Amino acid sequence: MDVLIRNVKPATKLTLTEIARAHGRSLQAELLDVLERAAAEPQAPPGKTTLELVRGRSQGSSTWSRDEIYREGR
Repeated sequence: MDVLIRNVKPATKLTLTEIARAHGRSLQAELLDVLERAAAEPQAPPGKTTLELVRGRSQGSSTWSRDEIYREGR
């Protein structure tokens, strides 16, 4: 089966080409690997977003306000 992806940004294509070169393969082989790995990952049920919350300690204060954190998801 063939897949055509249009309107790929030049910078995205360049980055993927460089990654493919680093892996010693063609752009097509790299993209096929990316798609196969993405399809193999377990998917969350439709409409559900999974989040992993981590509690940590930091030096100093946060640079994000509560409003900024909650506004980002909307």
